[in-house]
Amino acid sequence: MEEVKWIVLISIPLIVTFAVKKFFRELLYHPYCLKENYKKKLIPVCGGIVFVPSFFASIFLINLLGHSVEYQEVILIALSLISFVGFADDLIGDTKVKGLKGHILRLIKGKPTTGSLKALGGLLIAAFVSYEIAGISLIEVTIDSLIIALFTNLLNLLDLRPGRCAKGFLLLSLLFLLIGRGKPEFLFILFVIVLVYLPEDLKAQLMMGDTGSNVLGMASGIAAILLFNFYEKLILLFALILFHLFTEKYSLTAIIEKNKFLNYLDMLGRKGEE
Repeated sequence: MEEVKWIVLISIPLIVTFAVKKFFRELLYHPYCLKENYKKKLIPVCGGIVFVPSFFASIFLINLLGHSVEYQEVILIALSLISFVGFADDLIGDTKVKGLKGHILRLIKGKPTTGSLKALGGLLIAAFVSYEIAGISLIEVTIDSLIIALFTNLLNLLDLRPGRCAKGFLLLSLLFLLIGRGKPEFLFILFVIVLVYLPEDLKAQLMMGDTGSNVLGMASGIAAILLFNFYEKLILLFALILFHLFTEKYSLTAIIEKNKFLNYLDMLGRKGEE
């Protein structure tokens, strides 16, 4: 029976995501969804819009077959909300304000941006998830909330080149499943969804956008708080804070391009990039 369960968890999101991708393919080429990528080519900016519908439909079908996914209601709510916030930022976001610090400063000055909405909304959604999972432990809820929020922004920072964010999520997922305690089923479902989505992103036919990177970042953060113990999460939180402080001063893309191994991973699969 265990083998059957995992076949279901893989096959359903595989089939569903192909169908959802086909449904959204033409819709994404609406003028409102088109923006210039790093090569100044107009392509859909919110390709990650397929993630939540694919995840929702997969969960629904898996439930119909008699299996529920742990924390599925909380995760569905969280990923739907953070995807919506990202969608707003993709379509009407102010690109002149750069970095998490810049958006937060604008919010403090009473001039909110979609980026500051994303930061504040992400933190509130993260707090909701953490409370539902950790309970009333204030310390643990605080740590978990920060981990989820920072992971959400981390994956967003990766979405600057074709396939980079998706690859980052896939690598993180594999790492978490190898070293963490347990195997969160929702992570397997999203892993399959991203694999099906990836080819068009690698070819620069669309951008994932915050609509999708927010989903993958929040999912990574939720997986982290489920897989690691309190002290491991403290170490992880410290590493995330250092990473964000570092990226406020230095360009992540420049670092990747200068490092042979990181650049190799970044370019992997991008031969068909248009």
